[in-house]
Amino acid sequence: MNVSRRREWRSGERGQSEVIGVVLVLSLTVIGATALAATGAAVLSDSQSNAQLSQAENAMSQMSSKASLVALGDSGSQSFDLGRLDGGTVDVREDAGCVTVYTENATGSNVLYSEPYGAVVATVDGTDVAYQGGGVWRTDGDGSVMVSPPEFHYRSDTLTFPIVRVTGEGRASGAVDGRFTNVNKSSQIYPAGNRHNPLEEGTVIVEIESEYYEAWGRFFDERTAGEVEIDHGNRTVRVELTVPTEERIENAVAVAEPNGITVNGPEKPEPYREGVQYPSADSAIDGRVEACTDPDGECVELTGETTITGEDGETTRYYASDGTPPDDLTVETNGGDVELVVDGVFEPDGLSVEGDGTVSVYVTEGFSLAGNSGANVGGDAAQLRIYLHSETTMSSQRGTPSFTGVLYAPSTDVDLSGNTDFEGALIAKTLHINGKAGNFEYDEALAEIAIEITPSQDPIRYLHVTDNEVGVELR
Repeated sequence: MNVSRRREWRSGERGQSEVIGVVLVLSLTVIGATALAATGAAVLSDSQSNAQLSQAENAMSQMSSKASLVALGDSGSQSFDLGRLDGGTVDVREDAGCVTVYTENATGSNVLYSEPYGAVVATVDGTDVAYQGGGVWRTDGDGSVMVSPPEFHYRSDTLTFPIVRVTGEGRASGAVDGRFTNVNKSSQIYPAGNRHNPLEEGTVIVEIESEYYEAWGRFFDERTAGEVEIDHGNRTVRVELTVPTEERIENAVAVAEPNGITVNGPEKPEPYREGVQYPSADSAIDGRVEACTDPDGECVELTGETTITGEDGETTRYYASDGTPPDDLTVETNGGDVELVVDGVFEPDGLSVEGDGTVSVYVTEGFSLAGNSGANVGGDAAQLRIYLHSETTMSSQRGTPSFTGVLYAPSTDVDLSGNTDFEGALIAKTLHINGKAGNFEYDEALAEIAIEITPSQDPIRYLHVTDNEVGVELR
């Protein structure tokens, strides 16, 4: 009996295990199916959301083309259709963002234009796809990207900027369409009145305040040769385009400060002028340093060479970081011009120029002549031009250093000591001469030469800005 009961107990155990196994399998199947269904639903939802965004981007890009037709005067009105945005909305925000255009020069700044930009914004699952300034932009609140470019055209030395402003109000959902209407005829901002082309001096600045400022910044960086600055705190981007200036050198010494020449020894060098303003060379220097440190830049980096050469009919650019320019350097122009960008202090012991080309040296930190050093001694003063950054210093020390050329440092205090021979011209903020360092000889041939102060990339000479208001009605 005991054996029989033991067998019955084992048989029952087996039956219960089979039932439990079936239950577990069914449970796992249900759980798996539920998880799969949930995952599938999420994937489907994401897929639908992506499709909605893609549709919104395409529709907005097509809409922007029609807005441009109206804004630029090719059509009085245009209808558009954004399709159906399930769960999404479209609204007109005429106060969204701001566009400002102004100029800066030695006398201050002048605002040419400043108005709200406006936008048409489609919102789908927390992501905005917006039409603003003739372009289409996308943001999810964590950065922005450009979908299609705005109406902003920079080529060579010309900026054409038809400002397209959006006005109107309203919100729509579901199947959305609407109409663009030309509110006012295009208004000429520049040139207009006493504002003329070509531009003569200073810097042109375009500033955009926008939810999509980061994407605007990348656009400016890729499409212009200007300096781009981003202010994340104010959600603002600005691009600066510098007007090249040509300066005549008509004095042995010219300084920016009134009574800016002080002499401890001989009289002031003749001819001289005080209180004369020359534009800074900072943009020209900074632009060249940036171009040379760019991996795709076309600068030849110096690695200890004592002779550098130019190419007939071309401008050849060399780059030297602090400490790399050799003490003795020979520049063979070979029928071309040579630029040397010194990212640091330039202290030549001997610098000679051979050939008929021009040698321009751009220095970021300082320039010094010491001992019996010489730069272009016995050469043509018009062939050597040294440009100093506003943050630099310039000095000559004891001994008999010699310099033949143009030293352009309108924001720099220059201190000359020792027995310096200076042939050519010096432009500075102030000049202090100590001892016998006042042996200046002006080269009158410089009066016939224009020294061009320009950034390393294409500058701006012609500006065309118009105001174009487009009314938007949603249906």
